[in-house]
Amino acid sequence: MNAEGCDYAIVANVSEGRNAAIITACAEAIQTTPGVSLLDTHADADHDRSVFTYAASGNTAVAGAALSAATLHLAERTTATIDLRTPEKSGAGRGVHPRIGALDVVPVVPISASGTLEGAASIARAIAAALGGTGIPAHCYGAAARSEERRALTSIRRGEFDGLAARHATAEGAPDFGPIAPHPSAGAVAVGARHPMVAWNIELLAPSETAGLDAARAIARAIRASGGGEQSINGLQALGFLLPRRGLTQVSMNLHDAAAAVERGDTLHAIRAVIADLARAHGVEIGESEIVGLVNERVLRAGGDPVELRIRGGWERAALERR
Repeated sequence: MNAEGCDYAIVANVSEGRNAAIITACAEAIQTTPGVSLLDTHADADHDRSVFTYAASGNTAVAGAALSAATLHLAERTTATIDLRTPEKSGAGRGVHPRIGALDVVPVVPISASGTLEGAASIARAIAAALGGTGIPAHCYGAAARSEERRALTSIRRGEFDGLAARHATAEGAPDFGPIAPHPSAGAVAVGARHPMVAWNIELLAPSETAGLDAARAIARAIRASGGGEQSINGLQALGFLLPRRGLTQVSMNLHDAAAAVERGDTLHAIRAVIADLARAHGVEIGESEIVGLVNERVLRAGGDPVELRIRGGWERAALERR
């Protein structure tokens, strides 16, 4: 299956990156939905997270109905198999990635000239309403948000799974659809609409885990848009993580509205060069990079040879048009 003829895609994030049987079952829930193509699956044990990219063609109503059906199937599977209260999902056993739910984030993305952000927002709100009807509280973010204050996913995630009940009890933190009380084991879900972005991680090669984590966090602070410094990059979110299963550290990034970023010169090559300079200043080197999900090929090619990005598995694997 490929993305040809598809106007909208969903890049669903699930809070399970270790159990192969659950990941396979989630993929099957999407694959067996008529009219939907599963384009990519990416699982990460340290983040304890899997990302499923799936698409549908047709006008907004037709594509939206197919994507909604696939997402409801996925939600049913995750709710039945993932319990965020267990020792494997909480405390010392939890993954490093922030999360509020078993089916954590469901962004709808226009991926063709026929797809629009307004259409994506309409699909997102319909999916959020459907999920709310199943008993899972649903928050709308991005272009689907009910207010400017709720556009940022970070504001919805504040307090994460453990803080959901208290957050939902407030007027500003209440879900848009579904019950006020979080689902006991599956929490809540954030459903949004956004332009295509790049979810991108760069590994750091350091003499010790402590040195690597200190460097990763310092680099993330320097480059993220909210930092406001000379090296901050517009539209970039960044965090520094320790990946104990791999024995290394990572700068984990989301570059929002990738097409606009490339137009203003914030290419992946330029960002990688900034991170390399900052890493050397902290006494570490950068290693391979990792694309989570898929990216338009022109974004990968902008500013240089995509081979130089050192994407694990090869840059072609990450190109939307080739999947």
